[in-house]
Amino acid sequence: MSVIPAHVGSLSIAGEPEEFVNAEAVPAPGFTGTEYRITDPARRRLSPGVPSFVEVSPDGDMDAAAWVPAEAIVDPLFGFVYLTTAPGPSALVRVSGASLPVQPVALVRSLSLSVTNDVVELQVMGDGYKRRAVSLRDFSGELVGLTALDVRFEDEAPLLVEVSKGAGSEVFRAWVKVPELAHKLTPGALYEHTVKFIGHAYPTGSGAAIAWGYGTP
Repeated sequence: MSVIPAHVGSLSIAGEPEEFVNAEAVPAPGFTGTEYRITDPARRRLSPGVPSFVEVSPDGDMDAAAWVPAEAIVDPLFGFVYLTTAPGPSALVRVSGASLPVQPVALVRSLSLSVTNDVVELQVMGDGYKRRAVSLRDFSGELVGLTALDVRFEDEAPLLVEVSKGAGSEVFRAWVKVPELAHKLTPGALYEHTVKFIGHAYPTGSGAAIAWGYGTP
């Protein structure tokens, strides 16, 4: 009889932002001239509350006078940098901002995640069939564990959570708010805590938002 391997996973939550300067960014996979990514994995989780500043050295010169500000969009969930214009084949790119360190939550018994899309009907008078389109996205989840809850779960501020299925796998990162906490005394005098959370989106303009997603750490 074959043995079904266990799934090893973890849940982490972000701490206070840590400012950094001049983090190196290198061409990202599928590079076409404008896509870069912060090299240090610890700097790829960025605080939406602190502006990220991107600089480019077009000729690859490390001298301080060679760096100029660059217009770019920075992905705060996974540290991708999308420059508005290609800086050239010899260019160097660096980013300054604030990263979010994460700490694992111990004694998690179960964790559930749900990502959904609203569906809206598009038909008008005279249509013979219903037509539908996927609209707004939503996210929710629930954590059950025996560990003492971090005080940040009880705060009303948005919280970044990270779910990993093990080394080498993609992670799920999401900004959440916690609308409900529950506590139960179990046999052995252990408190079981249930945390329900819902997705939170930081608007970034033009209908875009920082919310949640899967990616390589």
